[in-house]
Amino acid sequence: MDLLAIETSGEIASVALQRGDTVWERRLQGYARHAEHVLPAVQAVLEEAGLAVGQLSAIAFGAGPGAFTGLRLACAVAQGLAMPWSLPLVPVGSLEALAAQAGEGTVLALADARMGQCYHAWFRCCGGRIEALAAAGVDAPEALFPPAGVGPWHVIGQGMEPLWPRLPEAIRAGAVEIVLDATVQSRDLLPLARRMLAEGRALPPWEAAPYYVRDKVALTAEEQAALRQRRVQAP
Repeated sequence: MDLLAIETSGEIASVALQRGDTVWERRLQGYARHAEHVLPAVQAVLEEAGLAVGQLSAIAFGAGPGAFTGLRLACAVAQGLAMPWSLPLVPVGSLEALAAQAGEGTVLALADARMGQCYHAWFRCCGGRIEALAAAGVDAPEALFPPAGVGPWHVIGQGMEPLWPRLPEAIRAGAVEIVLDATVQSRDLLPLARRMLAEGRALPPWEAAPYYVRDKVALTAEEQAALRQRRVQAP
């Protein structure tokens, strides 16, 4: 299986191609570089692997949640590459890709959503399989709570250092392992995408879409003022 993965939801974007046990990867630093350089990066890994787009088995992309512009870019590039060849697309959830980096057991995956909120989802990880315990959401950190009946959990977050003190004590006290500065890169999508392909969860290119979770991209002036006040009052 020859699989291409595209991840552009964060500041450090990347593309990766896996052929057998070999992975070729290119990283792009800085949001401003993504749109301009993602296609040359794709071409570079294809050339290194000795493949053409039409020879790929499928294309995976980071579907989100994450930076809206980055999610749209990854989806659009994947669709543009896949459509002429009717290649299947595999949208991989960003929080699921984070959870896959944590230990086995119950995992809380978090990512800074800006505007004083965080994306969140709970998973159970066992033997390489990842089961979602609840749908992904976006809330103020103070509003998070563990699902009923779960034991201690791993916490893995992306850009969560400033928001961690705002999570309820019940969340922080139940964590057996805490990583707040993890990142999702294209090579992290590959094992998840391979499993999704094996389970028949790929999509035709015209059906793929980003997973935004939130449809609001900016705060009103009043909301910005309230957020600034909350930061001033935070311990």
